[in-house]
Amino acid sequence: MGLLLAAIAPCLIAFFLWLVGRSVPPAVAGDGIRAGIGGLLLVVLLILSAKAAVSLFDLGRQAGEAARVISMDAQYAWPAIKSTLPAVINAVSIILALVLLTLGRTPGTFWTALIAIWVAGPADDLLKMLILGIPFNFTQGLAGISFFTILVTLYLLFSIRSAYTYGIGSARRFRGR
Repeated sequence: MGLLLAAIAPCLIAFFLWLVGRSVPPAVAGDGIRAGIGGLLLVVLLILSAKAAVSLFDLGRQAGEAARVISMDAQYAWPAIKSTLPAVINAVSIILALVLLTLGRTPGTFWTALIAIWVAGPADDLLKMLILGIPFNFTQGLAGISFFTILVTLYLLFSIRSAYTYGIGSARRFRGR
């Protein structure tokens, strides 16, 4: 049952974002222009929704562990809370990226969402290293997270749909074709 829920939750989140995103007009509109939430941009939102679901699950688990430690001995409150900071930053940044990509239609929101995606991706492992002192191991989680972060970044930067949807500079270049 849990595995089914883990598979359905990102799809439901992406579907909800698609419904909301359809109501917001793209930054550049016109006849025959593919803009707005749809196509591969919807797949990007699905990937980010899966990342958000995992991040929120991880945050809930870590917060529960921190609450248990604090209830046993309040003197460990700050170390317990500090251990949840990377998960909080990760969850907040991925949710921020989803909201900005769904509702924002300006270049500023586009670039902010891209930064948030990078904070939730590879920067999360670096935060764990800096805050928690966990040794940095490139082969463990960072390689996969970086692959999807780079893939999403390349799509968002060079896609015609995202250029028209968010009104970034490359939309003028595509419009001239």
